[in-house]
Amino acid sequence: MSVEVPSGALPRCALHPGALAGATCQRCGGFVCTECTTWVMGRMYCPPCAVRPEVNYLETFRLKLWGRRDASAWLVVGVTELLLFLALGALMAGRFGVALACLASAGVGLAFFLGMRWARVGLLAVPLLAMLLAAPSMGAPALVFFVPLMVAVNIFRDTRSRLFFRLEVPERELRRLWELRANNPLARHALSLGVGSLLLLVLTPLLSVLGVGFVLSLILMAMAMLALVLGAVALQRVDPEARPPIGRRWEALGAMGLALASLTFGFMLHGQRLVELLGGAMD
Repeated sequence: MSVEVPSGALPRCALHPGALAGATCQRCGGFVCTECTTWVMGRMYCPPCAVRPEVNYLETFRLKLWGRRDASAWLVVGVTELLLFLALGALMAGRFGVALACLASAGVGLAFFLGMRWARVGLLAVPLLAMLLAAPSMGAPALVFFVPLMVAVNIFRDTRSRLFFRLEVPERELRRLWELRANNPLARHALSLGVGSLLLLVLTPLLSVLGVGFVLSLILMAMAMLALVLGAVALQRVDPEARPPIGRRWEALGAMGLALASLTFGFMLHGQRLVELLGGAMD
């Protein structure tokens, strides 16, 4: 025996009361019809929720960086200033060919800083041409231009740099950049401090002969304590179900583990002297 449900009792779309609801928004729980159903990053939302910054957090992140200069742009403009000084020196020395090459390279750097897209390819061409032109006269030392060429290749491929030039990037690369820069950055900072304190722990016995072992131990323990605090805060923030999700649990735990190890060995090395120093300060 079937029971007929009155049409008035069926759920209706919050935006279109005349349409039956086919789903619910995963953020606010409101009913949505087929026309209103909006998918964002694998989840279903109503139209008002779909445009909220925390829902489509990758798009919000992209717009935040869209057209804004990154570190590579400032690096390039710094090299551009150096090239201008070299061009001036070459002109004063009567080396007009070198001066012209430096000025042309500086022009590419300035165009890159201003966000002209052709300069991305120009940045690759400058060290490559310099290496090819210098090879006949310099020989093997011309390979020194291989280093700036590799830097230019990395800048060309960098997701952050492409956003500066207002170039579309795949969602996978955008997510990777978001994970690196925006997802619980405290955990990353804590891990860096933890690794740094561990490196100082290794260097302390080696530099003790210079009389700076105790000072390094103090710096080590300060870094380790800061890493421990930041790691604990970052761990408390972890919430994979949040929107946007907050992760890096293992980085926070790793930072705390490294910090505890550094503090333990630091006290083993200079704990007695530190206690004496603190006791003298209290007296």
